[in-house]
Amino acid sequence: MKAAVICIIGACLVFPIGIAISTPKAEVRECNSPADDQAISAISGAWKEGYNRGDAARVASLYSDDAYYLTQHFVSGIVHPRDQIQAYVQRGVDAHYRVDSIEAVHSVCSEDFAYAITRYRSTNGEQKAMGVNLVVLRKIGGKWVIVAHESAVPDPANSIQSLTPTRD
Repeated sequence: MKAAVICIIGACLVFPIGIAISTPKAEVRECNSPADDQAISAISGAWKEGYNRGDAARVASLYSDDAYYLTQHFVSGIVHPRDQIQAYVQRGVDAHYRVDSIEAVHSVCSEDFAYAITRYRSTNGEQKAMGVNLVVLRKIGGKWVIVAHESAVPDPANSIQSLTPTRD
C-alpha cells in the first residue's frame, strides 16, 4: 500500500531541484488477503485520478464519514469530517493543482487496520512540490476507507540537512 493515499491539496511549498532527499527503501507488509492488498493499493491511484480529474467528491468518497485530515495548509490544521475534506480538496482542484506521482515508502496491514507512508510530487501552478503522507485506513462494512490522513510538505531551506553527527 504505497497503498495509501495522498493528499496533495495544499502542497504549495517549493523545494530547490538540486536538494538531495534521503529515500528509505520501501517496506510493504501485505495483508492476510490478496483482495485486501489490492483494495488498499487501489486507494492511492483512485485518489490521484479523482484529484487530477477535478472530482473532489470522488476523492472524498475514499474517506470514512468521520475522517480526519491534518495539514499545515489549513488555518486550524485539522479538516473534519468528510464533507469538509471534500471542500478542502475542492480548493486544490479549483487552483488547478496536479498530483504528478505517489510513491509508497512503507505500509503495514493487520486485520481491519492499515497504514501507509507515502511521498508525492505535485505541480501547483508553475511550482513543483514534494510532500509526505501518513494515511490510516480501516475496513468498514467490507470496504477499506481512509480514517485519518496527515500531509506534510518539508521545507528544505529551513530543515535539518543531515542526521549524521558533526564533529566540532
